[in-house]
Amino acid sequence: MPIPEGRIVVGLDGGYVRDWKDRKTNFELIVGWSMPEDRESRYVGMVHGYDRKPKRRLFDLLKTQGLQANQSVTFLTDGGEEVRSLTERITPEAEHVLDWFHIAMRITVLEQYARGVRRDPGGGMRRRRRH
Repeated sequence: MPIPEGRIVVGLDGGYVRDWKDRKTNFELIVGWSMPEDRESRYVGMVHGYDRKPKRRLFDLLKTQGLQANQSVTFLTDGGEEVRSLTERITPEAEHVLDWFHIAMRITVLEQYARGVRRDPGGGMRRRRRH
């Protein structure tokens, strides 16, 4: 097959929506934006656990944008298990990248943890006391 022109970039993120009245009930919503270089962008959304064929929905969206079997696709995701599993086996030319926002969040958590821990002169680590 000839190599298709252009790359498709798809941003996907998952999040939880809580029931307004029953605060203990929630569901996972996955939303995304497919941005081909040479076609119009499209949005996609699905509810994990309720949508019976979420991979098919994403695949069909990409097919409407000209996805070919050897098309280069970059998935920018939040790194969540459900979102990553959604992108598996869409195309063998897929590249999975953790988006910058979620990289920054993970680094911030590690930085905060590192500030709360200091080296013990005896070689161990202990938590810093708050004054």
